[in-house]
Amino acid sequence: MLNVQDYVRQAAQKYGWFKYYLTLWPARIGTHPKEGLMDFINYDSRTEVEGKKVWAEIYYNRQLTKDELNEYEMVAGF
Repeated sequence: MLNVQDYVRQAAQKYGWFKYYLTLWPARIGTHPKEGLMDFINYDSRTEVEGKKVWAEIYYNRQLTKDELNEYEMVAGF
């Protein structure tokens, strides 16, 4: 049986969602763009991923703009 995190990651891979990370806070209302949001995974604490400290991974059905990434302090998934 899949846990929630694995389920979200498999759906993202299956449907070609774009992955981003929130660097300043966990995902909640007002911390990320709404348009195209598909799902997210909040971590229990700030976690190092590929050398970046992040609070959550968040998935969209579209690519975010540079302005959106800057406004919400997000980085593209790696």
